[in-house]
Amino acid sequence: MEDKTMQKFKWFWAWQDEAEEDWLREMSNQGWHLKRIGFPTIYTLESGEPVDYVYRLDYRSYWKMEKGDYLQLFRDSGWEYVEEMAGWHYFRQEARVGEDLQISTDAESKIGKYQRLLAFLGILMLPLIFALINLNRATYNWVEVIQVLNAVLFVLYVYAIIRILLRIRELKRI
Repeated sequence: MEDKTMQKFKWFWAWQDEAEEDWLREMSNQGWHLKRIGFPTIYTLESGEPVDYVYRLDYRSYWKMEKGDYLQLFRDSGWEYVEEMAGWHYFRQEARVGEDLQISTDAESKIGKYQRLLAFLGILMLPLIFALINLNRATYNWVEVIQVLNAVLFVLYVYAIIRILLRIRELKRI
């Protein structure tokens, strides 16, 4: 039997991880299962029998925990590790009737995921701010173009941070 794959570009913002999980589940129910994900969100899906996989995403760096220990926690809970992209880890497990399969069962754990993401975005934002400040002193012809691109990136980062903070606030109300 020949392996059949398809690539699909689909954009999800970091605070839309639940929508991404739902979309991946829908694709698996149609017989297209996540095989790989590349930057920027190009999904490689593999054809197979339709399976009702529940997908869950977690954002984690390995500063506090080694990757092997981290993945073992999920394996011990029945989750299959599928892929990683930019710190996001993709897990799946076949759905079970009457069970709401979650990797984070409480709001605090979900909030922690978004807080880890905010810390990462904050670190990435520092060179961007540094570039915005220092480019004002440069006299090259192409500096204006880079300044505009940096300003756009800065606005996107601020927007993302605000949306993630709103998501955290929403989870705190639960």
